[in-house]
Amino acid sequence: MSLIRYKRLLPYLLRHWPLLVLIVVLTLLASLLAALQPWPLKILVDYALGDTALPHVLSTLLSALHQEKSAVALVVLAALSSFGLYCINSVFDAVLSLAWATMGQKTVYELSAALFSQLQRLSLQFHRHNAVGDFLDRLSVDTYSAYTLTNILLVSPIRQSVLLCTLGLVAWQLDPGLTVITFAVVPLMVIVALACGAQLKRLMQHQRQAQAQVMSFVHQTLTSIPIVQAFSTEDANQNYFGLLAARSVASSQRNRLFGSLLNTTNGSIAVISTAIVIFFGGTKAVAGVVTVGSLLVILDYLRSIQAAFRELFTNYSKLKSLEVNIDRIFEIIDSDDKIPEPLTPISFPTGRSRGDICFKSVTFGYELNKPILKKISFTAKAGETIAVVGPSGAGKSTLLSAIPRFFDPWQGQVLMDGLNVRDLPVSVVRSQVGLVLQDPFLLPLSVADNIAYGRPNATRQRVIQAAKIANVDSFVDQLAHGYDTVIGERGATLSGGQKQRISIARALLKDAPILILDEPTSALDVQTERSIMDALDRLMAGRTTFIIAHRLSTVKRANRILVLDQGHLVETGTHQELIDAQGLYARLHYLQAKKTFGAVMR
Repeated sequence: MSLIRYKRLLPYLLRHWPLLVLIVVLTLLASLLAALQPWPLKILVDYALGDTALPHVLSTLLSALHQEKSAVALVVLAALSSFGLYCINSVFDAVLSLAWATMGQKTVYELSAALFSQLQRLSLQFHRHNAVGDFLDRLSVDTYSAYTLTNILLVSPIRQSVLLCTLGLVAWQLDPGLTVITFAVVPLMVIVALACGAQLKRLMQHQRQAQAQVMSFVHQTLTSIPIVQAFSTEDANQNYFGLLAARSVASSQRNRLFGSLLNTTNGSIAVISTAIVIFFGGTKAVAGVVTVGSLLVILDYLRSIQAAFRELFTNYSKLKSLEVNIDRIFEIIDSDDKIPEPLTPISFPTGRSRGDICFKSVTFGYELNKPILKKISFTAKAGETIAVVGPSGAGKSTLLSAIPRFFDPWQGQVLMDGLNVRDLPVSVVRSQVGLVLQDPFLLPLSVADNIAYGRPNATRQRVIQAAKIANVDSFVDQLAHGYDTVIGERGATLSGGQKQRISIARALLKDAPILILDEPTSALDVQTERSIMDALDRLMAGRTTFIIAHRLSTVKRANRILVLDQGHLVETGTHQELIDAQGLYARLHYLQAKKTFGAVMR
C-alpha cells in the first residue's frame, strides 16, 4: 500500500528529470568523495609521523610533483589533500542545494496546483461537510511532503547506499574483522525502526488533525469578524483557540518525545558499537596487526557508516509521518464527490438554451435517508418569472441549485429545453445560468474584474455597459480609481447595495438565458431594495427567472409562484390565486403584512 502511495507522487518528481539526474550524479560523486575524507589523516599518522612504508600510489604522486619522500612533504601533502577534498565537497554541496531547492519547489507547486484544481471541481455538498481552513492546511503544509519525499525516497537512499558500499569495501581491505563488527549492529537498528514505525504514524496523524483544527477555527473566526465583535465573543474565542493550540502543542510534544526516545535508542546502539570497535581495534593496533592510521580511518568510517544508517532509519520514520500528509492530499484528489460529466455529451441545437426548465419528480437530500426535496414537479416556460416561497428550511435554495447542477437528484430529472441536464457537459449547463445571491461573493479584485469574473475576455466597453444598466455608475465615480479600484475581501469596502449592483452587473455581462435570484434584496433596507429592483428588472427582461424572496411583495409580479413546505410543493399559482386559495401562501402573506404594519405603526 505504501509503495503505491509513494509511486503516485513520482510523476510530479519525474517531470523535472534533468534536475533529478543532476542531483543523482552529484550525490554519487559526493558519496565516493566521502570515502577519501579520512585518508589525509592516515598519510599524516602512518607515513609522515610513523615509519610505515609508502604505498606505490603516494610514491608515484610525490615523484610526479618532484618532491622528496620526506616527512615534511608528506605533512604538506596531507594538509593540501584535506583542503582540496573540502573545497570539492563544498562545490558539490552548493550545486546540489540549488538543484534540490529548484526541483523541490516546482514539485510542491505542481502538487498544490493539482489539489487546488480538484478542490474547485468538487461538489457543493462536499464543501458543505468540510472546513475551508482544513483545505488551506492541506495546500500549505501537506503538499510540502513532495519536497522531502524526493530526498527520502530517491536522493538519500542512493547517497547512503553508495556510501555504505564504498566505505564497507575500503574498510574490508583495511581490516575485515573490524568491518564485520561495524556492520553487526544493523539488524538491531532495523528491528527498532520497524517496531516504532506504526506508532510514529499514529502520533503524526493526531498531530496533523490537531493542527488542522487550529487552522479551521482561525479561518472560521477571521471570516466572521463582524459577528465576533457584535456579540463580544473575542475572549471566548481566545480561550477556545488556547485550548486547540494546547492540544496541538501536546500532540507535537508526544511526537517529538517518541522521536527523541527512538534517536536515543539508536544513539545508544551506535555508542556501544563504537566502544566495541575501539576495544578490538585498539587491541590490534597495540599488537601491531593494524596501523594507527588504518585504525583512525576505520573509526572515521564507523562514524560515517553509523550516520548513514541513522539517516536511513530517520528517513524511514519520516516516511511513516509523510504517509499522513500524502493520504490527506490524495484523499482530496481521489474524491469522486463531484458532478460527473456525461459519457456521450449532447448540446443545444443553437448552442444556447431557450430557457425552458422542467422538474420531474425530483427528490434530493444532503444526508442519506433525509430528503430535503420530495418528488418536486413543475415546468417553467422560456421568459417566465417563477417565484419560490416557503418557510425557512423548506428547500427553496436547494431546489434552484439543481438547475445549474450543483447537485444531481437522487430520483427524478431536471430538463433544460427538454434535455436532461445530466446529458449536457457541466460547463454548458452552468453557462446557461446567471446567479444573483443574497451574499454577492465579491473577490478582492478591481470593480471591473469582479463584473467580468464570469466573462474575463469581455471588453472594457461591455463591462461599463453592464455596469450602467445595473446602476453601478451611480457610485463607481466616487471610488478612488473608478472601475480599477480594488475592493476589500468579500466587498468589505462597499455597502450592501453597492455590492449587489456589482453582482447584478456580473450576471448581466454573462448574458445567460436563465437567471436565479436567491433572496437578492433580503439583507437590504426598503429604500435600497427599490433601487436594486430597478436594476433587477432590467436584468430579468427576456430571461427565464427564478426568484426566492422572504418579502412576498417582491414576488407579486411573478407569472407563477411555487410554495414549498418541508420539501413538498404544496401550492402553485399566481399571487391572487394563492391568496384566494387561503393556503400556506395566504398565511405567510398575512403574517408578513401584519408584521410590516406593526413596524410602520411603531
